[in-house]
Amino acid sequence: MEIASRTRWKIAALLCAAGMVNFFQRVNISVAGDSIMKDFHLTQTQMGTVFSAFVLGYTIFQVPGGMLADRFGPKRVLAYAIASWGIFTFLTGMIWNISLLTGIGVLNSLIVLRFLFGIFQAPVFPTSTCAVTNWFPVSERARANALALSGVSIGSFLVPPIVSWMILQWSWQSSFFIASTFSLILTIIWVSYLQDHPSDHPAVNEAELNLIHAGTVLDPAPKSQSPSIKSQLANGNLWRLVVSYGMNGYVSYIFVFWIFLYLKQVRHLSQTESGWLTTFAWMLAAVSTLMGGYLSDRLIKTNLGLDWGRRMVPMGCQVASAMFLAIGARLENPYMAAAMLAICTGLILGVEGPYWAVANQISGRKAGFAGGLMNTGSNFGGVISPTLTPFIAHYFGWVRALDFACVVAIGSALLWIWISPSKKPERLVSQSHH
Repeated sequence: MEIASRTRWKIAALLCAAGMVNFFQRVNISVAGDSIMKDFHLTQTQMGTVFSAFVLGYTIFQVPGGMLADRFGPKRVLAYAIASWGIFTFLTGMIWNISLLTGIGVLNSLIVLRFLFGIFQAPVFPTSTCAVTNWFPVSERARANALALSGVSIGSFLVPPIVSWMILQWSWQSSFFIASTFSLILTIIWVSYLQDHPSDHPAVNEAELNLIHAGTVLDPAPKSQSPSIKSQLANGNLWRLVVSYGMNGYVSYIFVFWIFLYLKQVRHLSQTESGWLTTFAWMLAAVSTLMGGYLSDRLIKTNLGLDWGRRMVPMGCQVASAMFLAIGARLENPYMAAAMLAICTGLILGVEGPYWAVANQISGRKAGFAGGLMNTGSNFGGVISPTLTPFIAHYFGWVRALDFACVVAIGSALLWIWISPSKKPERLVSQSHH
């Protein structure tokens, strides 16, 4: 009996690499921000506007990016996207020359460039989930999505020290020039190795092809059989998933933006201690993302079935993170509090695999659209939480600000009771028994 090839996992590793490069080039400016502000005499508020310009472009182009992946396939869309990241990253290093050429000044040049950069970075995860839908059976999708998304957590603890070292060795501009070469290398590998469908890939044998298509309702069906955008928008299951992921995003973005500053300013730990404890939290998150995906795929094969098998990991992680966060906020010892927050970071990011696997499952062949809509929800939560959290903290204290995040996490978990991955996508039901 022929042993199945494992080409699909090489594709997932490539998606992880795309996530890492995406994050590297996204966060590069945060680490170089201090040097840029000094060079061009920019205030914190002005630099904040530059950061916000990226988030705006990134958020509004999630759904269009996913729809492009559904229409033209992951290979083409992500190849153009990755190549463009390199161009925009390189141009950021040339910002002084650009402002002289255009005559619109450094600040406005940065705002325009980062907004456009956000638009071109937006398709990465909706396109990744589209590739996972094409390349993986239902029973492996949480793991595959988790591997693709773990690139962000890996990037979170690798990027700051690497970029800091580059800036100290050479200059902040050189960190952008070097980062841009990663895009070029990845684009070449991506175009030469990836195919949109496993049946088109020379390294995929018959056994792997059978394994991919076994037990999935998403066998290659005519485009006409694909659920329409209208039916997707009428899908209550999908909207519950979007709202739940948005609430999860609210909590996770607190850790993205505030964990370092909270440890330093509120818990009065040193710069070095806060840095290492934040790094530890993201290392934990990289492991928990992969573990959550693995566990979710195992649970759907048990007596729990597809619905409760997929629900258990996010519900467990979100409720547990709320408990640890409530305890951590009240602990006197700053190191114990930091340990609790690190565990929370790991737990709240351990849910990624199941969320994206369910988006694949309930969206039929519109996985890019569904992934884009879901990620818009998460980023919307990410727009609210970095502003609302310090606002609550200012008026009611940090304990209350983190308590509110606990309530949001529990709300996110409760919504899973009404999310049903086993409910077949409209118009694909007839395809599921052939």
